[in-house]
Amino acid sequence: MSTTHADTRHAPDDRRPHVSMEKVDAHSPPETCQLMTQSGIAKAKLPWADLIIKSFFGGIFISLGSLFDLVIAGGAPGLRSSNPSIATMLAAFTFPVGFVLIILTNVELVTSNMAVMMYSTLQRRTSWYDLARNWITSYIFNLAGCLFFAGILAWWSDVLESDAQTSYAVTQAQNRVNINWGFNFTRGIGCNWLVGLAVYLATSGKDNLSKIVGIWIPIWTFVTLGYQHSVANFFMVPIGMFYGTNFGVGKFIYQSIIPVTLGNIVGGAGLVGALLWFLYGRDDTLATRTGQPLSGEKKGHVQGTHGFGPRGGDGASDETVTVDEGNDGMRERRRGPDMV
Repeated sequence: MSTTHADTRHAPDDRRPHVSMEKVDAHSPPETCQLMTQSGIAKAKLPWADLIIKSFFGGIFISLGSLFDLVIAGGAPGLRSSNPSIATMLAAFTFPVGFVLIILTNVELVTSNMAVMMYSTLQRRTSWYDLARNWITSYIFNLAGCLFFAGILAWWSDVLESDAQTSYAVTQAQNRVNINWGFNFTRGIGCNWLVGLAVYLATSGKDNLSKIVGIWIPIWTFVTLGYQHSVANFFMVPIGMFYGTNFGVGKFIYQSIIPVTLGNIVGGAGLVGALLWFLYGRDDTLATRTGQPLSGEKKGHVQGTHGFGPRGGDGASDETVTVDEGNDGMRERRRGPDMV
């Protein structure tokens, strides 16, 4: 009797549902890349006014996270003196607020667009003109948003009210400019590689909490490591200059803006956009090669051109995700694409 009970207790339970990628509450890599393409198509179709306004607010949101960082770290001079690594890590934890606002409100940030637009363009779903239009416009108006925030909502508003905070802002600005050109270039690569991964993780999430966690970890990491983000520098350097730095605009452009921007392009467009395209977007046999079906795909068939079904005017469509429920059967869920 006891032997039978032991055998039953250790026997596998066939009633337990099969665990597969489709059971995880996240899109598979091919599905995530499909959504990135849809996002690129939607960005390419933005009217000029929408693109400009969204880019302006993208700069404001990045500046908000940067100011949060300055207030926290600048207000703790004792901790920065006794344990600078802990101070840096704690202050960096506040910075991703801006990225979360950008993703969840669907505004434009040039550094994340570097990954998204490169992927959709290599897939031939958007043109090189679309890519250049998006990058140049979002770059210019991200800068405008940062300068507005730095001048009006930070400096004029006297948010950095203590000497320790203003001194820290000046130090941060000088640290971003008074270093080797090549260091800024390679730090720009590291930064936007992590930003691109944050975009990828946010796109793979199916709920806002998952997206926030996916954004927070890579962004927190790049700030803690001291990597350089071109749009964040559009705020961090000017706010330091307002309080008095030892360099001018020309040196800021040559030593910071140019190398960091070029590095961001390599990290975002190259290490994320192009690499994801190489792995998942080169041809129509995507699901066959990876063994992971695309959203809405029937076995051996991909809907539409390059794996897409019909879309409305905004380049988006509903998707059908098939979920494996093991012995309990199959069910289908419909949800719209998560835009980045």
